[in-house]
Amino acid sequence: MVNLSSGLGSLTQTGDASSEFAAFRFIGYGASKAALNMLTVQVAAELKDSGIKVNSADPGYTATDLNGRRGRQTIPEGAAAAVRLALMPDEGPTGGFFTASGPQPW
Repeated sequence: MVNLSSGLGSLTQTGDASSEFAAFRFIGYGASKAALNMLTVQVAAELKDSGIKVNSADPGYTATDLNGRRGRQTIPEGAAAAVRLALMPDEGPTGGFFTASGPQPW
């Protein structure tokens, strides 16, 4: 299971004044993504013995209709983290938060 989250849902990143995410105050959006990240952790724990992996993916600032196509990357580039998580081997991680470049802090 791959949940599509955002860096704006990371308490660590939005709480760090030096982070690119700290300046954004989309309260409803950020809160919903933080809740999704918590759901990811909880469902991963519930399913840990089932072989089902549950992770959150941050696609990054992708050029979509949501942001008026102002994102810094293409849709295929934004999909990379989610696709990698969906296709990972059985021994892959569960209960994590990832971008295309790797694990991210909650």
